[in-house]
Amino acid sequence: MMRMTREELIELAPAHALGATTADEADAMERAMQSDPALAAEVAAFRNVSATLASAAPVVPRPRVREALLAAVRTTAPVRVERTVPARIPNWVPALLAASVVLVVSAGMYGVRMQRAAESLRDSNTELAAQLTRRERVLNSLLDGEGQLHLVQVGADSAGTGPGLQFYWNARQGKALAHVFRLTPAPAGRDYQIWALVDGKPVSLAVFNSDAAGHALVEVEGIARSVRGVTAVLVSVEPAGGSVQPTTTPFLAGTFPGA
Repeated sequence: MMRMTREELIELAPAHALGATTADEADAMERAMQSDPALAAEVAAFRNVSATLASAAPVVPRPRVREALLAAVRTTAPVRVERTVPARIPNWVPALLAASVVLVVSAGMYGVRMQRAAESLRDSNTELAAQLTRRERVLNSLLDGEGQLHLVQVGADSAGTGPGLQFYWNARQGKALAHVFRLTPAPAGRDYQIWALVDGKPVSLAVFNSDAAGHALVEVEGIARSVRGVTAVLVSVEPAGGSVQPTTTPFLAGTFPGA
């Protein structure tokens, strides 16, 4: 019974997929694949590539090229062929051909893996850049408020167990930022909606939903640059997309500073 390290088995995967292993090597591979799903997947991947190459459609020449080739053959003088004793193909030739195919398949699989790794890295960099851009924008919303940045604490209980919201109103820029926490995502077909109570009337500020962990960071653009008449910030559950006026009783409410 042949014993092989896992590194040796991985290196042997392309050859095993092509049936170019010895009986002992094949037996060792098959036994190892039964307890190693990753190794089995590696061999399966090489077999898929081999099957794809084998089933590739032949290239058919264009009619004009085919006619030109046949015409050249017809006008070429026949070549006298001497009878010779067929040369015996050395035993190492099939093995060399199999090794060449294995090398091509291995190179192809390596190229695919490198491409996937590059794509994953590019996606990660893009996502990181987007996160940094958003964080910078959020930070600017807070820092640029100067004396016109108003904070409303909405709903969080003293025990720190219920849902809550911190609402930053930057009257200087006409922007706001809502930080939501411990808020279970709204049911299907429903959203949360933030309202400002202005002169006793609710004015919609934003529609949002929290993530699976109960968090949300909501940026609000184009709100009033004056907080005159604002007495409270409210949150209610509304149909998906929001409502013109609250359709349910707000479940979170916070008094606006100075109200």
